[in-house]
Amino acid sequence: MNNYAEETSLDVTNPAPRCPVILLLDTSGSMAGTPIEELREGLRQFLRETSDDETASMSVELEVITFGETVKIAAPFAPVNQVNDNVPTLTANGMTPMGEALRTADQELKARRRLYKNKGISSYKPWIILMTDGQPNDDWEAAARSMRELGEQRKLQYIGIGIGESADFDTLRQVLPEHPGPVKLKGLCFKEFFSWLTDSLKSVSASSVAEQDNIRLGNVDSWADLAGTN
Repeated sequence: MNNYAEETSLDVTNPAPRCPVILLLDTSGSMAGTPIEELREGLRQFLRETSDDETASMSVELEVITFGETVKIAAPFAPVNQVNDNVPTLTANGMTPMGEALRTADQELKARRRLYKNKGISSYKPWIILMTDGQPNDDWEAAARSMRELGEQRKLQYIGIGIGESADFDTLRQVLPEHPGPVKLKGLCFKEFFSWLTDSLKSVSASSVAEQDNIRLGNVDSWADLAGTN
């Protein structure tokens, strides 16, 4: 995306600090059928409910990156209500190029935060949400290590969700920070997960940037199979 497009997606008249969120969504062929349909519904719900909250809608800026047949920026960084007005299409196809997706997320996040700094806009630590039902089939180790280190240094909130019985939790433990580590989605509880994410981002947006590390995130029992990663 060129600089003009980046800058036109940033409302410099909005005084609220920004919370950049990247959804990294596995859209490989194995997600076809019910999983991709439930993911679509969950994403739509998340966009709608987060946009409906006045404080969150001013702070949350979202980018959606899908990885399947190709790595695609399905929705470039924009205020969440703008993404809600043009919900990205999710189509299941291809393999699982997770490494390229992580590299893309890293580049996009750095560019967005640089733009905030240049425009004098304060920001919360970024959120990265990785959702996958398989294992990477490309060169992923270096990209994973770089992102994992940022999570372990608490420079970003990095959450990894494994979907279904084919999710490779041994690999995800190498991709994600040790704490909290990967979490298995309970069944296909995408809507429950995205409700939790909306509530979490509402809490962040209602806090000051200085207070963000003191926020207690909500209970995950509605969507997380906490025994499923063993």
